[in-house]
Amino acid sequence: MSRTALIALGILVTSLASAQMDQTPPKVIASEQLDKYWVMAKTSVDADVPNSGRNMNQPGCATVSFVVEKNGTTSTIKVQRVVPEGDLGKVAKSVAAGLRFEATALNAGKDRVFSWLIFPFNLPADPAAGTAVMKQCQIDRIDWKDR
Repeated sequence: MSRTALIALGILVTSLASAQMDQTPPKVIASEQLDKYWVMAKTSVDADVPNSGRNMNQPGCATVSFVVEKNGTTSTIKVQRVVPEGDLGKVAKSVAAGLRFEATALNAGKDRVFSWLIFPFNLPADPAAGTAVMKQCQIDRIDWKDR
């Protein structure tokens, strides 16, 4: 085998190994533990909000799961629950796509994590009523297979 072919083979093997490492499932962590690994780097996020849609003006919430990648962006975004049923899930998914995170000191290796957040929409002014709406989207655990 020529030297050039050996070098090309070495590069290919290294590339495949890197690609396989990126396919390692991220650590699954509960939403209340996310801030131990990653903190939000942006204070505001633009969302894609349609001009009209089903239940868009109702009090509601959407639970969205995602992976925080090594560079702080989100991927593997999935709407897990929407209350009430309607188009708020699309808005929540666009919000999750715009999130940016920075690794904490405890996550100096910038480990990828799979977690979820609940996004509120049109919550009532009464705190107890708002809590009742948000409680409908609560999920205690999501597994990697739920992505």
